[in-house]
Amino acid sequence: MSTTALAPAEATQPWLRSIWSDSGQIARKINPDSSPDESDRLPPHLRFADLVRQGRRADAVFFVAYALPRYECAVWGAQILLEAGIADRHDPLMVAVLRWIDQPSDELRRHAGDLADATRRNSPARSLAHAVMMSGGSIAPPELPPVQPPPETCAALVAGAVLGGAHALPDAGRALDQALVLGDAIARGV
Repeated sequence: MSTTALAPAEATQPWLRSIWSDSGQIARKINPDSSPDESDRLPPHLRFADLVRQGRRADAVFFVAYALPRYECAVWGAQILLEAGIADRHDPLMVAVLRWIDQPSDELRRHAGDLADATRRNSPARSLAHAVMMSGGSIAPPELPPVQPPPETCAALVAGAVLGGAHALPDAGRALDQALVLGDAIARGV
């Protein structure tokens, strides 16, 4: 399995858009039952670079998804789905996601979630629209008391959309490499 090449300068630049100070915090979000190890003390950008160098693309996709704030995570997912040819920009689900990205309002967030719920066919775009719904704000109907989604749900849905969509393509490795380079750039604040 080939690995994506992050330029050496990129691999040493800290992730300005991540609130996490060490990799262990992210690892516990991804898997609360994971055993601590020495890599937990690394800054997130260095742990990510290690995952990439080891060819652990799926782990690196989850790592960057959980490291990013929810809005940036959804933006990353949308950009990869479109740039890698995983989703069609004219798909109503992607239109709803892109409208929310342009104007992140509760109304547009709920609209993306409603479209995802009404769609019977599973797809990366549907997972991304569900991620938007889970990005923040109540998931209960507006007339009921607010219910906040678990904070990790958005990242899990975006990572699943990216991984599932990439593996449906003839060249999954290329799409995943593209996702990892973009995720690193977004996390660095580029």
